[in-house]
Amino acid sequence: MRAPTARAGAAGDDGQIMILTLGFVVIALLLITVVASAAHVHLERKRLLALADVLALEGSDAVGADRYYAPGADREAGVPLTDAAVRRSVDEYLRDNPDATAQWDQFTVLSATTPDGTSAHVHLGAVTHPVLLSWVLAPWQDGIALEAESTARSS
Repeated sequence: MRAPTARAGAAGDDGQIMILTLGFVVIALLLITVVASAAHVHLERKRLLALADVLALEGSDAVGADRYYAPGADREAGVPLTDAAVRRSVDEYLRDNPDATAQWDQFTVLSATTPDGTSAHVHLGAVTHPVLLSWVLAPWQDGIALEAESTARSS
């Protein structure tokens, strides 16, 4: 005769909570990698936007000498800008401050122009990478393209 055991029906459920806990830990770690990487990309875009603001301000101070010193030029209307002067000013700033673009891959000035002759418009592009890689973020391991635009008016 067999003696009845107290846990005869419980033997099939042993260890189930460990599998459930392990699954939740894996999901939590993947969620942390996604949130941390998304925050990193957002901060990198904000940095790119801040650089676009600085470059637009720099470009708005670029005097189009051929228009400013032209006979009959209206100097009361503000500093006249040209596309070439804005681009030259942006390129000079980036050449003098190489650390400004060191954190991005494939940094480019997509455009540096003056749409109306009194304001400078700068459009930048760069590539950044997720800070933590997991199989969830594998499609973005080659980088995420960022763009930022800014406009500043000369006075």
